[in-house]
Amino acid sequence: MDLKQLKYFIHVAQLGSYTRAADLLEVAQPVLSRQIRLLETELRQNLLIRHGRGVLLTESGQIMLEHCLAVMARIDRIYEDLSTVSGKLSGHVLLGMPPTMAKLLSVPLIKTFSRQLPDARISISEGLTTQLQNKLQQGHLDMALLYNPPYCAGIDTTLLHEEPFSLIAPLDSSLPGHNRPLDVQQLALLPLITPSAPNTFRLLIEQELRRHNLTPSILWEINSIETALQLVAEGMGYTVLPAQAARLLHRREKLRAIPIESSGFTSRLYLAVSGKRALSRTQKETGKLLTRICTDYLQQENG
Repeated sequence: MDLKQLKYFIHVAQLGSYTRAADLLEVAQPVLSRQIRLLETELRQNLLIRHGRGVLLTESGQIMLEHCLAVMARIDRIYEDLSTVSGKLSGHVLLGMPPTMAKLLSVPLIKTFSRQLPDARISISEGLTTQLQNKLQQGHLDMALLYNPPYCAGIDTTLLHEEPFSLIAPLDSSLPGHNRPLDVQQLALLPLITPSAPNTFRLLIEQELRRHNLTPSILWEINSIETALQLVAEGMGYTVLPAQAARLLHRREKLRAIPIESSGFTSRLYLAVSGKRALSRTQKETGKLLTRICTDYLQQENG
């Protein structure tokens, strides 16, 4: 068993395909298959099951994947610890962010990261909170920004920012103005444009209205904030968002934000990390950078 075999196995297991893994690793598929077979022979276990669309992990394969990820993380830690002898922080940080935060923070984060951690690398993935939480649990991410995440064993979270949700309405709508709040009974009657479940914003809207024995009137399910806001600007409905998400729109002159009269409509942004494995020095420093940039930016926007 060698590190190359472990690396090959991780790629095949995570991608669910020999073909995609071979393309990504830039090796011939027969070479990849042979190395996996040698690994299975040595372990006397079947790790993967082929099917029409790729491969699936066996129970033994799932256990093996967890160990392989731990081994490779340890190897990365060795390189990083040795590099710190010369006073440098290196290594690779895998960060996940919801699309809104990625659009707001990616550029300032990468600029600061490249300046303060020039020997390290960072990869940023976008996804919904539930998707990012799963990737964090599976070891595919080192840290992630999550909106209102449900409790998940093995994940530690730190609250970075919170703000109330607002109803985003067309500028010429007949709803209350001058910062007068909208009550939840009125909200339940409005045609809403929301993401599809299990988006955390969608779940929060349903949960809060259910708490008042109400059901939302969902007209369109749109998973793009930009598209949802564009539809609102065109008078096609209303949406519910944290104020900072609405600030992304370039059509501000066509929209207005109306506060919602319910303390439960609160957006909470967390920095999440795995509670099962220690962060490297580089990952810890990245977490500090991200926290500072996120806090400074959102406070500035709200100021």
